[in-house]
Amino acid sequence: MSVRFRNVDVDPTTDPDGWPFEAVLAVIDRGTISNWRRLAATIRRYPWGPLARAVETIVSWEEYYGVDALFADVIAGARSAADAEARRAYGAWIRSVRERSGMTLREFAPLVGTSAPRLSSYESGRVAASAGFLGRVDRVARRHGIEQLVAHP
Repeated sequence: MSVRFRNVDVDPTTDPDGWPFEAVLAVIDRGTISNWRRLAATIRRYPWGPLARAVETIVSWEEYYGVDALFADVIAGARSAADAEARRAYGAWIRSVRERSGMTLREFAPLVGTSAPRLSSYESGRVAASAGFLGRVDRVARRHGIEQLVAHP
């Protein structure tokens, strides 16, 4: 079965991230729960991708009672989970660099321009490190000859 909307035909087995806007609108408007699950699964994989952006626009119109809230929650949850995963990955990388340097939190923190408690919050993934901070960690890793031992996330 294909999804039809005006002159757009879409094979529902293809990746929804590549569907035209009108096809996404048709699925939200009159799709089945199965279709909605496909959209939600793709949004979870690519929380800032073209499909998520299209759905975000459509639900902002507030024309589809219940479905709007459902997809707004899917997008928010997917983005939150992606951010948390990124914080964990970069935190693990920071910890790995520090541990391979043989330094404690208190020894490593001044080299990257922060305090030991703040460094700990980066390593645990509770706080997102800035690009500038990650660059400082990378420079310290290179100075200690461990850039080849620790892969970036």
